[in-house]
Amino acid sequence: MAYSLRLTPRFEKNFQRLTKKDHVLWDRVYSKLSEIRDNPSIGETLSHNLAGMLSAHVGNWVIIYMVEGEVVVLLNFDHHDRAYFRPL
Repeated sequence: MAYSLRLTPRFEKNFQRLTKKDHVLWDRVYSKLSEIRDNPSIGETLSHNLAGMLSAHVGNWVIIYMVEGEVVVLLNFDHHDRAYFRPL
């Protein structure tokens, strides 16, 4: 069963900014989003202030998301060094 994806404004902004000139990264992220859409449980379960969320890595980049019923909500896309420390 494929889930539907919902993008938050933060995810959209970061995704547009970071993949604007890097088409290889865009392809890799798109591929990872397809995997997440097909099976959201592939991500790592997060804890502490990000409890209830999951993360999936694309090289040095991280997609943070959560599952609400049959919808995967994409919360953030950022470099690993920043993704976990900025409030959502």
